Amino acid sequence: MSLRLLQIVLPSSGLNRLEHILDEAAPPSRWRTDLDNDLILTSVLLRTEVVEPVCDAVHDEFKLAEGFRMVLLPVEATHPTLPAAEPEPEAKDAEKPRWHPRFGRISREELIEDIESSSRTTAIFLIMVALASVVAGDDLSSPTQAIIIGAMVIAPLLGPNISLALGTTLGDFSMVRRAIRSNLVGVSIAVAIALVFGMFFLPPGQLNEEMAIRTRVDLGDVLLALCSGAAGAIAFTSGASATVVGVMVAVALLPPTVVCAMLLGARQWLPAGESATLAATNIVCINLAAAAVFMVQGVRPSAWWEKDTARVAAIRAMIMWTAALTALAVLIFFAWR
Repeated sequence: MSLRLLQIVLPSSGLNRLEHILDEAAPPSRWRTDLDNDLILTSVLLRTEVVEPVCDAVHDEFKLAEGFRMVLLPVEATHPTLPAAEPEPEAKDAEKPRWHPRFGRISREELIEDIESSSRTTAIFLIMVALASVVAGDDLSSPTQAIIIGAMVIAPLLGPNISLALGTTLGDFSMVRRAIRSNLVGVSIAVAIALVFGMFFLPPGQLNEEMAIRTRVDLGDVLLALCSGAAGAIAFTSGASATVVGVMVAVALLPPTVVCAMLLGARQWLPAGESATLAATNIVCINLAAAAVFMVQGVRPSAWWEKDTARVAAIRAMIMWTAALTALAVLIFFAWR
């Protein structure tokens, strides 16, 4: 059972209203601590599924209160063990909940923080992309390819692409811009390094088997990218480790990008274009699948005036990604076949 510790700081005058909100959520445990300046710290142990509606209700009620703050912490374990949650009986006249969790996803705020922290263009991100590109370029240009999977393990490409999908789903254009910037920086590093390998280490007019595979797009590649995007979104929304999924995304994105740049460096224009088409197809499929998962999971902004904007943005994003995939399918069918 996944748990979170929600800590709420607010003036003592708001305790009765807070207790009313928490009574509706029926948390397994709660306790209070007196702070300075007439502030009270309330700690609440919550199941992951109800964190988001509780946070939304508390924020709407106390967002203007002086000294108000919420802090959300993960809970590794608790003793004694909490009993399993009992399903609530459905009342015919009861109001429908304004948010219905699917698959037990984590709260919106936690999801955004996790995804944005994994998509920042930090020094570690740049170094890992460079190292992965060097490993991939060296392996692909050698007569025998044995360590290409090593490049996939260290390539941090999951975060920026899932962040792009989440930003388009929420209508958060600042997140979209940051995700695009991270993707462009990562791709630029990979392309620059791979160009060097293509110019100096790739014999002109020759393609080894691993490179030839990444100049063709078939149904298996599309399915891999779709599954990678969906798995990445589910891993983030469930709070699970995204390490293995990150390898899946890197398998779909880094090799065709590196192959494309190496072929450009070797002045093999036609196969380079085919490899670029594969990379573009994978990016579109990953974002299409991830955006679809976020929509199904009910990931929406908290403010009511933002929800309509996000709904329109999500629909437009799905149309855009679907149209891009259709255009690439037409290009593959008519130009590269």
